[in-house]
Amino acid sequence: MEQKSQYQRTASQIIVGYSPLPQPDQEKMSKRYLLYHNPDSCCIRDTRNQPQANALGAAALIFLSGGMNLAWSIGFYSQTDELTPSMHLRSSWFIGAIIGASLGVLVHKHLTYKLLTQLSCLLVLIGGVLFAVGQSGGEAAVLAARYLNGLANGLVLPSTLVMAGELTVCYKRGNIASSIEQMSSTLGIFMQIVVSASWDMDYDLTVDQLQGVLCALYGFIAFCLATRFSVESPVRLLAHGEEELAIDALIRLQNPRAVTKETNEQLTEHSSYIAHNKSLSLTGAWCQALPALLRLCLLRALYAMSTSILVIYTLTFTSTSVYGSSSGPYILFGLLRVAGSFSGAFVQDTLGRKLTQLIGFMVCSGAALGLASRFSAEDFVRLSDLRMALWLLLIFQFFAGLGFAPSSVYLTEAFPLSIKRICIAIVYIMELSVHLAICEVDLSVHVDGIYFSGLGIFMLLGFMFSHWYLPETKFLTLRQAQEKFRDFS
Repeated sequence: MEQKSQYQRTASQIIVGYSPLPQPDQEKMSKRYLLYHNPDSCCIRDTRNQPQANALGAAALIFLSGGMNLAWSIGFYSQTDELTPSMHLRSSWFIGAIIGASLGVLVHKHLTYKLLTQLSCLLVLIGGVLFAVGQSGGEAAVLAARYLNGLANGLVLPSTLVMAGELTVCYKRGNIASSIEQMSSTLGIFMQIVVSASWDMDYDLTVDQLQGVLCALYGFIAFCLATRFSVESPVRLLAHGEEELAIDALIRLQNPRAVTKETNEQLTEHSSYIAHNKSLSLTGAWCQALPALLRLCLLRALYAMSTSILVIYTLTFTSTSVYGSSSGPYILFGLLRVAGSFSGAFVQDTLGRKLTQLIGFMVCSGAALGLASRFSAEDFVRLSDLRMALWLLLIFQFFAGLGFAPSSVYLTEAFPLSIKRICIAIVYIMELSVHLAICEVDLSVHVDGIYFSGLGIFMLLGFMFSHWYLPETKFLTLRQAQEKFRDFS
C-alpha cells in the first residue's frame, strides 16, 4: 500500500506540479521536461527506451538459435559430417515449433512471460548440449535436440510478439519488434551459413558440434537475461487489477526509472486498450481478427517460400556450376538477407511498415520472375544463365529481408487482445506448414523454374495486396492499430 501511495503521489506531483511554480521556473521546467518526454535526438530516445529491448533480449537469442536450426533444416549443414539428414530429421524442427506454438497458447495463462522464457531457454540449452554430442549419440540425440529447439521457439514466439507490442512505446514498436524476431532469426541463418560453408574439416569440432555449443551458450545467456531483465506486461497487470505493479513495470521500462507524465499517458492508454477489448465478445473478437488473420497468413506463407529448401537448392546448384566450391556466394547470400532485415528493422518507425514492404515485394517479384526465365525446359542450362540466376537470387534475398521486416510488427498490432496469442500461433503454424510442404517437393532445375515463376507471381500479387489492404501503423497506439485491421478495406 505504501508503494502504491508513493507512485500515486509522484504521478500527481508530475501531472499538476507545474502550475504553482513561478513563470520563469515553469518555463525552465517545461523545456527540461520536453527534452525528457519527447527528445529530438534518436540517441536520447534509444537510451531512454533501452530497457524495453532488454526485456525481450532473451527471446532474441532463442530466435537466433532457431534461425541456425532453420538453416540446418533447409540445407546449410556440412557435407563432410558423418550424419546425413533424413526427411524426418529435416522436418523435426518445424514439427517441434508447431507443437511449441500450440502448447504456448495453452500455458500462457498459467505462466508469466518470465517463467515461459526461462523454460524455453532451458530447452535451448539442453538441445544445444544434445546437438553437440550428436556425433557420438547418433541420430536420436540430434533428433531430440532439434525437437527441443523447435519446441522452445514455438513456445516463446507468440508471447514475445504480444509482449513486444505491450512493453514498447509506439514510436519504437516497429524497430524493436522487427529486430527481436525477424533480424534475430535471419542473423541465426547467416551464422549457420558462414559456419557450414567455411568450416575446415580438420578442426577438432564438426559443424554440428559447433552449432550445439553455440546454441547451448545462447540458451545459458538467454536464461540470465530473462532472469535479470524480464518485465511483466503492464497490460496484463492492469487487466488483473494490479495497477501499482503496472506502474512499477512502466517505470522499469524506461531510463531513468521515475514516474513521468509519459508514464501516466501510457497507463491511461493501456487502460483504454483493455476497456476497448473487453467490450468485444468472443465472437466479435474473431470477426474482427479474421481479415487480419487471412492477410498475415498469406504474408508469412510468402516469407516461408523466400527461405525454403528449394531456394537453397537453387543457390547450391547455381553457385557450384559458376564458382565451383567457393563459399563466397553462400556467405553473400546470408549477408544480403541480414542486411535487408537490418535495414527494414531500422526504418520501421521512420519510413514506416508499408513503404518498406512495397519496395521489397516489388523488387522481389521482378527478381523471381527473371530468375525463373533463366531455367528453360531444356535439360541444359547455359553458364551465363546460371550466373545471372545466381545474382538475381542474391538481389532477391536483400529485398526479401527488407520486405518481410514489417511482418513481425503487424503481428504485434493486428489482433484483438483476448485472442492475440492464438492468432499469432495460427499464422506461425501456417508458415511452418509451408516449409514442411516444400520439403516434400523433388529438387530439380525444372521444378526451380516453376517454383520461382509462382513465387514471382505471388510476390507481385502480394505487392498489390499490401498496397490496397495492409495499413500503415507507424506511431499508432495498439488500440489505433487494431482498428486499422478490423475490416478488409
